[in-house]
Amino acid sequence: MSDLFYTGQSRRTSGAFSVTMRDGAKLAKKLEKLKDGGETAIKRTVSDFTARAPAWVSKGIRQHYGVDTAAIKEAGPRAKRGATSISVSGISVDGATLEYKGRTLTPIHFKMSPKSRPTAQQAKKIRVPGQAISTGSPVAMVSPPKKYTVKATILKGGRASMKPGTFIAAGNGGASLPFQRTGEGRTPIEAVRTLSVPQMISGRAKDTIEELLSTNLEKRFEHHVQQAMK
Repeated sequence: MSDLFYTGQSRRTSGAFSVTMRDGAKLAKKLEKLKDGGETAIKRTVSDFTARAPAWVSKGIRQHYGVDTAAIKEAGPRAKRGATSISVSGISVDGATLEYKGRTLTPIHFKMSPKSRPTAQQAKKIRVPGQAISTGSPVAMVSPPKKYTVKATILKGGRASMKPGTFIAAGNGGASLPFQRTGEGRTPIEAVRTLSVPQMISGRAKDTIEELLSTNLEKRFEHHVQQAMK
């Protein structure tokens, strides 16, 4: 089984990050001309960060992972006021750190297939000890279900297979989830889980997200500076 999967209880994770704007000296020269308008430009940029950053984060995650947008949205963001500040040319304004919280996800959020337990049966019947009600025979001939492999797109561009024996059944909430037997017999069974959204943010998507946030934040700041200079 891929090391992207594990069985057991969900694990709660969290992560927070803030963004700094590059080219500070260049921006400072523009702010020197604005006086009070510089603080207004920064405040509006902070507001933009809070409103627009979730979409930039989601885009960055989905460039590397096959997770659905619903799971990303569920994990955050939660803006923590006053946790950070933006400071350019001596002007400092309280900002916002985006905090994402979420449990490790089940593969149903990663284009899992099959989505439900297949009903197809093998053509060749097998003998099962017991009593066939219709004939009274001590052995019944039954058609076992066809074997299947549960897969999911955790990392973008590839399908990861869960170990043989993984099966799909209804979970506590009624959704069809992949399970694995963790004992010698038919029980106990545990749901299969994978990464959380905070883990993706701090994983492969980290550099992409930081670049998207920094680039877009600078564009919004430039826009507000231009507006203030009119």
